[in-house]
Amino acid sequence: MSSSMTEPRTSEAAEPLRRDRTWTITTTCGCTVSGYLPAWAEADPSETGVLLDELTTLVADMNHWTGFPGQRMAVAHHGVETEDSEVFRTSIDANPYVGGPLPRLPVANIRIVGDYWLHSLTPSGLAEIATQLRAQAALLDDEIRPQLISAREDWLTQQQT
Repeated sequence: MSSSMTEPRTSEAAEPLRRDRTWTITTTCGCTVSGYLPAWAEADPSETGVLLDELTTLVADMNHWTGFPGQRMAVAHHGVETEDSEVFRTSIDANPYVGGPLPRLPVANIRIVGDYWLHSLTPSGLAEIATQLRAQAALLDDEIRPQLISAREDWLTQQQT
């Protein structure tokens, strides 16, 4: 989920994953709206007792999401203090009732680290990022690591003379 989104409100009891799930919001005046709740969504935004004036905003801000863990790595911030951070945490998000011309299809969002994100990735965009990360991993493994080993050996040799 992006830093600008808030987590959806969760229901009291966790439901097993089903394809026929729905969310329901009931207002204080008894009006009820409901919609499709994807099987992959981690939270049910259903609520009761919502003020009628808040209903439109609540539905427009609805976010169905599921998260995937990143990798834990030591990361320095502004060159000071190394801290254990999660990098490349990913979520699938759908904002089915957001306004605007864009389709309301689920997208992937990757939190690189901290407040740095890759947003609104389509399946092909996600594949492109994966290809770029594999290329970077190959560069680290195949070129940079051997050069680092050589540089360290050279350094140690020069220090001993």
